[in-house]
Amino acid sequence: MTVRIAIVEDEEKARETLKDYIRRFGDENDIAFLVDTFVSPLMLLEKYKAEYDIIFMDIQMPDINGMDAAKRIRALDASVGLIFVTSLAQYAIQGYEVEALDYILKPVQYYNFALKMTKAIRHLNSDENDGLMVPTGYGTARISLRDVTYIDVQDHLLTYHTFDGTYSEFQTISSLEKLLSGKGFARCSNSCLVNLRYVQGIKGYTLYMQDGTELRISQPRKRSLMNAVESYQKLK
Repeated sequence: MTVRIAIVEDEEKARETLKDYIRRFGDENDIAFLVDTFVSPLMLLEKYKAEYDIIFMDIQMPDINGMDAAKRIRALDASVGLIFVTSLAQYAIQGYEVEALDYILKPVQYYNFALKMTKAIRHLNSDENDGLMVPTGYGTARISLRDVTYIDVQDHLLTYHTFDGTYSEFQTISSLEKLLSGKGFARCSNSCLVNLRYVQGIKGYTLYMQDGTELRISQPRKRSLMNAVESYQKLK
């Protein structure tokens, strides 16, 4: 499992402290983290993609209040875990408005940070974010559905395309489609299932994913795919 984190913090020392704590927590708990840092919420919002699992958001920043930025993020991403970082607890209490996971008071201490991270990882691993068990050369691996961008099939061999690489197994795509029903996936062709979370756009019979991947849409599947994308966007 790879956890993608964004740190939005204008103070360099506070930013570096969070990065160090994330690295230490990952080493202690055998979790891989990919971390992006932003000195301003506007930088994150400029071309926001719903690709992060957790966002650490400072509240008091010069260009835009972190709480206002969080409201805009929540309008774009219904599932990302928001954790506020602030020196004033009364601001963080407003987090219920954006369904924040938690808040951390400055100066951030590692013990408190580790408690909050444990809670956030537990949330990611909850039933709302269930995964798939797939075979590997070393046995089996659990991959989070959030990490899967799309799944295609060739000669009955399914390939899961994830942020960590690809995984393959022999299974029918129809049975997998039933397994993933109601979990944010849709068919774009007879041989491909896409994670609607990472759909960037559709033009003609081409589906554009956020990572730049272009997938073919079959004519019989286009209407149902368009409906699925529209329904998913309304839930965000």
